[in-house]
Formats: sequence, C-alpha cells, structure tokens
Amino acid sequence: MSQRPLSPHLQIWRWGPHMLVSILHRATGDGMALVGLAVLVWWLGALASGPEAYETFLSVAASPVGYLVLVGLTWAFFTHMMSGLRHFVLDIGAGYELDTNRFWSIASPIIAILLTAALWAYIIFGKGA
Repeated sequence: MSQRPLSPHLQIWRWGPHMLVSILHRATGDGMALVGLAVLVWWLGALASGPEAYETFLSVAASPVGYLVLVGLTWAFFTHMMSGLRHFVLDIGAGYELDTNRFWSIASPIIAILLTAALWAYIIFGKGA
C-alpha cells in the first residue's frame, strides 16, 4: 500500500493553460474579496469621516502604490470575469473541444490584460476628451 502514489492524476495530466486559468480564477476571486473589501471599507470610512480623511484616502490612492493596487484590482476583476465567462460556456456544454478549450484558456488572460489597459487608458487619458 505504501508503494501506491498519492495523486496519480499528477502523473497522467500535463500542465496546460486551462490549469493556469483555473488557478487565476480562484486567486483573483480571493484577491478581490480580501484586497477589494479592504479598499472599499477604507473608502467608505474616509467618506464618512470627513474631508481630511477623504483627502488622505485620495492621496494614497493617487500614489504609485495606490495605482498599483487599483490596477491590480482591475486586472483581477477582468481576469475573474473572463474566466467566469469561459466557465459559463463550458457549463452549457460548449467549448470542450481541445483546440477550442486551449484557445479560450490562452485568450482569457490576454483579453483581461487588454481590458485592464483599455480601462486605465480611458481613466488617465480620456477624462479631458
């Protein structure tokens, strides 16, 4: 009995993009729940606490670290959304063909990056237009 492997699936399956998308889906969901909730609570607390507290929040949010957190949350949102849409299509029974599944496993994170870049380009450069 001690000679048997504990996880034979690890010897059968090769690493693929669908595994990365699945892991990213879980990680981005957790990241949005933890970091996003902290930012939301801080923002609401700053709103309720008055102009000085809100100015402090805005100064941190507009700092390089603040932008990094906000861009990261945006990327997590779009990555989670694209993976969720991919899983929705799989749940209705479509997209299980190997080439189709591989294509959308690779396209999902790329689309999420493009959507993140487009949104932040609009936020930074589109306000004056």
